[in-house]
Amino acid sequence: MHLHRFCWAPDVSVLAQSPADSDGVKTRTWSTSGLSVRLSATVIRQTREEYYGPAGNRPPSLWKRVLHALVLSNGLSYLHYCPDLPPLVRGVEPSVPRFTLLLECETRRHNRVLGEHLAQPCPACVAAGWRPAENAT
Repeated sequence: MHLHRFCWAPDVSVLAQSPADSDGVKTRTWSTSGLSVRLSATVIRQTREEYYGPAGNRPPSLWKRVLHALVLSNGLSYLHYCPDLPPLVRGVEPSVPRFTLLLECETRRHNRVLGEHLAQPCPACVAAGWRPAENAT
């Protein structure tokens, strides 16, 4: 993973992350650090073979599958971290074939609520497999 930090002002910086490319998918993320609101933008790019399938073996009605994927992937992006709590709006996710852009906004209030929730044992999180069960001893 490549991580670059650009200092913007005292205690405020922009982080650029680019993990190793895998299986035809390239991901690039830029996020702020040191602000009261964490803003981030993630670009995901897929190769033609990863998105459409092998060149010589693509299905005949591929355009329908691509159109269906576009309808489902555009719009708001949600964060689900507990089955008992309503999902939080994480950001906006516009998408075109092979390219996805995820714009996120995370506040300190959101982090505080998440921290308070994770500080207490939650049976729904344990049942969903998101957290380990507390020791019985």
